Amino acid sequence: MLGYVSVSKDQLSEAELEIYRGYYCGVCKSMARYGQVPRFALSYDSVFLALLLASLDDGKEEITEEHCIIHHIKKNPVVRKSDAIDYAADILLLLAYYNFLDDKKDEHRLRGTVGETFFKKAYRIVKARYPHVAEEIEEGIAALSKLEEEKSPSLDMTADAFGRVLRSVFIGYMGYNDDAEKRVIGELAYNLGQWIYVMDAVDDLEKDRKSGAYNPLIYREGGSEDLEDTLYNYLGRVSAAIDLLDIKKNKGIIDNVVLLGLRGRTDSLLNKDSDKDLDKDSSKEE
Repeated sequence: MLGYVSVSKDQLSEAELEIYRGYYCGVCKSMARYGQVPRFALSYDSVFLALLLASLDDGKEEITEEHCIIHHIKKNPVVRKSDAIDYAADILLLLAYYNFLDDKKDEHRLRGTVGETFFKKAYRIVKARYPHVAEEIEEGIAALSKLEEEKSPSLDMTADAFGRVLRSVFIGYMGYNDDAEKRVIGELAYNLGQWIYVMDAVDDLEKDRKSGAYNPLIYREGGSEDLEDTLYNYLGRVSAAIDLLDIKKNKGIIDNVVLLGLRGRTDSLLNKDSDKDLDKDSSKEE
């Protein structure tokens, strides 16, 4: 369910694109604290989380030029020494581990078993570091699993469960300036989580029909019809939350993700058209 939160690269300035890539590589390098294998779970979603959390602090990024395990010839920009990046990397590992557990129950049992094995050590370290966040994520996933086991036809209930999971992820960060800021971020994350869940359900509907995997749209009256307003309403609430925040840096990149990336992804899915500039698979980042 990760990978929908992307940027429209051709609408970024050269300087913005370098910063975005710096955060992307920064999250990847941060994940390397747990070994090389966990880095393969890198997702654009975590880059947005890091960018958003870091934007609430007016400190300038420390950007270095470094080689990496994939791009070993040309150096790439890397944002270093960032609490927001380290938090985003840690939480991505938690979510990846839970995703592998879900794969074990679903149609990807082998992938789930392998992933659980390689991510278990990192998962234990991160869970010990953020026990409250891990507990809330687990509670949300358990609620979602129960709905799936019951084959719930309620898209509202299932999307709500995932929205609460993502809210736990975003508000678990310790670097907020005040409670009001934290509440706004929580509202943003809740609606973003619902958008991700519904997008994923629409995207995977035909595949889930064939495989027998749970998808609320299989049981929902009307299937995937009449979801355009729902998806755009979620995005409107995300955008409204962004407007309430005192974003101190990289506002152009964040607006690009929210106003162009998320909107473009929605337009593309609803129109059954592909946009090569909006890569769901973050492993192809250059």
